[in-house]
Amino acid sequence: MSYVYEGSINGVAGVVEYCWSSVDNCVKVVEMTIAGKYHRLNWMSKEGQVALLDVLAADYKVKLKAEEQSMYLWD
Repeated sequence: MSYVYEGSINGVAGVVEYCWSSVDNCVKVVEMTIAGKYHRLNWMSKEGQVALLDVLAADYKVKLKAEEQSMYLWD
């Protein structure tokens, strides 16, 4: 299952599709656009990569918690 993060990336509007890797136990970027144009994670500086992956990990935790809560509503 993949997730979508829409927000500011280095001050520019961006959309990132990402997933959680069970093998590596971390967030992996599937696809990304910045300012409406195709972009790749490896085109960013190392600091930018770390910052984005931290934002995506936090977004994943929020979405995972929301999914867990919604499952309880259906029980």
